[in-house]
Amino acid sequence: MPLGELLLRKSVVALFFCFAATAAAAEPEYNFTGPLVTPNASALPGGTVLVEPYLIYTESHAVYDGTGGRHDARPGSHQWLLVVPATVGITERLNTQLTAGTAYNVSGKDHSDGTRLTDTSLMLQYMIVAPRADGTGPAVSLSATHVFPTGKYDKLGDNPLNGTGSGASSNRIALFAQQKFWLPNDHPLRVRALIAWGPSPSTVRIDGVSSHGTPPGFQGNAAMGTSMGVSAAVEYGIDRHWTLAADLAWDHRNGTHLQGTVCPTPATCSNLDQRNGPNWTYSVSPAVEYNFNASVGLIVGAQLSFAGHNASSYWAPQAALNMVF
Repeated sequence: MPLGELLLRKSVVALFFCFAATAAAAEPEYNFTGPLVTPNASALPGGTVLVEPYLIYTESHAVYDGTGGRHDARPGSHQWLLVVPATVGITERLNTQLTAGTAYNVSGKDHSDGTRLTDTSLMLQYMIVAPRADGTGPAVSLSATHVFPTGKYDKLGDNPLNGTGSGASSNRIALFAQQKFWLPNDHPLRVRALIAWGPSPSTVRIDGVSSHGTPPGFQGNAAMGTSMGVSAAVEYGIDRHWTLAADLAWDHRNGTHLQGTVCPTPATCSNLDQRNGPNWTYSVSPAVEYNFNASVGLIVGAQLSFAGHNASSYWAPQAALNMVF
């Protein structure tokens, strides 16, 4: 999975992707941390702070082609990603979230030069429909996210694995909802859904080898396309500590247009005009939550792609510790 998509999903949420759940007590005897992908539509109370560091290991040894066929891609790629979303309740309905991360990339015997800063995001969330005091009834929120290009993306020299950003200032808006139901066996079932869209980011100026796949000697621009994501999640409370969770997600991005010149030497230059097609993936994210109490919870699971188009096939085991202050 591309890092930007994963991070972007996590920040709406990350690109790569795409990121953040809220720990809250649904009832005294049941607690939730939230699933791995789909965010919480209930705003934090004013003055509350939530920090939820994610440790994610992503591995890919295959790709989906333009018809959806899956093919081996060796040596593939491996990435360790630490993402830390910090959410602050400004009022009873308005929250803000800052997400930063670092990544370490590996492919075969090659690796990045240590851990590298990824792109950083800032989100504002407003809860337009609040749940009832007992936690039942729907919660609906709108959010707007801006991604700052803090990760290195070009002038990578002889090590393209040092690329951990897109170079683009991008925006995304999302509408998401959540509701808790009580089942006939007196166990809670909490459901979530999200739809998000992002316009084409600003054009990125590129010099040399980059995270966009440009070769040595390249001078030009990258124009990325629009993005869209849809996800849904369920959580089933077993008891006050244990909860089962699962997400189903679809992520889509229109292709990137590269334009410029490639000059391996001053005397040998050629024009490059390349349009990459759109890409998308379907993924599922089963997980198990252990809630120590209403303020601290641990979730462990994995995100696995099961279909796609012009994209990486991947699996991403991960863990997150949800802490409310």
